[in-house]
Amino acid sequence: MTGRRDVDPAAAIRAKAGAESAAVLRELLPPGTRCALVDFPHHANVGDSAIWLGERALLRELDVDLAYVCDRHTFAEADLARCLPTGAIVLHGGGNLGDLWPHHQRLRERVVRAFPRHRIVQLPQSVHFDDPRNLARAREVFDAHPDLTLLLRDARSLRLARDAFAARSVLVPDSVFALPDLPAAGTPHRRLLWLARTDHEAAPHSEPSPDGTVHRTDWNAGEGGGPDWPEQLCSARRTIRAAADTLRRAPSDRSAEALADAFDAHARLHLRRGCRLLGSAGAVVTDRLHAHLLCLLLGIPHTVLDDRNGKISSYRDTWRHRHEWPWTRLAPTPHRALRHAAAQADGLRQEM
Repeated sequence: MTGRRDVDPAAAIRAKAGAESAAVLRELLPPGTRCALVDFPHHANVGDSAIWLGERALLRELDVDLAYVCDRHTFAEADLARCLPTGAIVLHGGGNLGDLWPHHQRLRERVVRAFPRHRIVQLPQSVHFDDPRNLARAREVFDAHPDLTLLLRDARSLRLARDAFAARSVLVPDSVFALPDLPAAGTPHRRLLWLARTDHEAAPHSEPSPDGTVHRTDWNAGEGGGPDWPEQLCSARRTIRAAADTLRRAPSDRSAEALADAFDAHARLHLRRGCRLLGSAGAVVTDRLHAHLLCLLLGIPHTVLDDRNGKISSYRDTWRHRHEWPWTRLAPTPHRALRHAAAQADGLRQEM
């Protein structure tokens, strides 16, 4: 069994995936390209914060010039057009291309529709549409744009995108693998952590009654931040509001980078909280893709359950053989997952 201190396989995965991502993006965003980065994830999902920080690392590696940045609340077409008369618009990646998270999809379609003369690059996404009418609307918007590239992070999403849209579609690993480093996971003080989705992407698993050795929670519960967490989060939000106001009043590359830095600080707080939470247990059970990927990178023993739409299994099936992932199990039920994680935690204690 691989203990949490054996991180060499994770380093190899990170190097391979990061190089693949950079190679694709370098073709689309040559050095010196002026660009906007749209849809900062201003919420508590640690996975989206990790993706954002990976994206920022990739863009720094590519040596592009950031002229505009926003979340969905601060986005304004006039501001983006003023800051970036020409150049490339880069859309934040994740798992919201489709109708699972309509606010983000509406922003995406609004940007694509409003800026037909800009190159638009959608960073790695998973794709899922429940309603054919929403897919038809997205197709109409996407197909009307002459220079749109969709990066997809799993083979199933790639097939869906190529079947549905005329835009160029390319398979690229999730941007979390571009993270240059991760916060320390810390020392486990509980036996098992069950990080379970509590949103509409959760699968309808029948849930066992865990005993007192299992701590169940989700990213959105805000655990892992430490005693100063509320004050730190409030401070980060104040900094974001002030920087967004400055960019709106006095647009410049400097004010855009200042807002990006404020977004980064917010994302780092959530990523640190998430890594502490994952590291709090001897082993983890999760149906969240980025809890799985962060455990992989941190060397934390874990077992995964699929979410409602098969996002985790699709990503694993796409990449694990190519990147020689350390062994982790996709369990069919929570009961089996908890049983396997318990064996992992017991094995880790014996190794230590």
